[in-house]
Amino acid sequence: MVFLYYDNPQMLEAQMDCWSTYTRVLAHPPRIIVVDDGSPKTTAADVIRKKARKLPIRVYRIKEDIPWNFAGARNLGCQHAEGWIYMSDIDTVLPADQAKLLFEALPLDPAYFYMPKRLKLDSGAITKQALVNLLFHRDKYLAIGGYDEDYAGYYGREETDFFRRLSRVAQIVDREDVTVKVIPLRQVSDARTTGRARDKTRNSEIFAQKDAAGFPNPVNPLRFTWERAL
Repeated sequence: MVFLYYDNPQMLEAQMDCWSTYTRVLAHPPRIIVVDDGSPKTTAADVIRKKARKLPIRVYRIKEDIPWNFAGARNLGCQHAEGWIYMSDIDTVLPADQAKLLFEALPLDPAYFYMPKRLKLDSGAITKQALVNLLFHRDKYLAIGGYDEDYAGYYGREETDFFRRLSRVAQIVDREDVTVKVIPLRQVSDARTTGRARDKTRNSEIFAQKDAAGFPNPVNPLRFTWERAL
């Protein structure tokens, strides 16, 4: 499981409360990788040390605070993952019973990738699957060159780019029986990244160029310095 973190200490603590229940429900609890995307205030490693839970968590930290470096952070997590990878933002919780359904209830086939449905806790509405909540095999990730870091520095579209290329090498399976929960800001005040512009203009232009070129696989991942933090 790979989760991105950027100054979300309260949300990370909420995730750890959820992860701590996995050992009671799952036959094979997953290893958890948290990627700290250059947090300038509270690092993920500090939060996890303070919580002092005996959880199988690894933390990797990007040393540079690059705006909206989602693609790079996801690449860093995937580079250190093995086998099946569940990708998620920090504000999306996968409860233990749902994790068991997703990871263990049915045989997983690398020829496919899997998408759960999403429940917005602020409205109670079931929303369409989000391109960030994916379960895919690392071999397929490597086959398409990972996430495209050309989008780093500006907001949006790297998830859609990755989804388009992943769909070339694996077939999507909508897991309507699995629900992830999207935590609202009124429940956890730092559930989402705030204080940065979400202007998609520049990345929409890059996306259009890549679309016209047939979404070529990216090259040169991890265009930053990083460290193992925990």
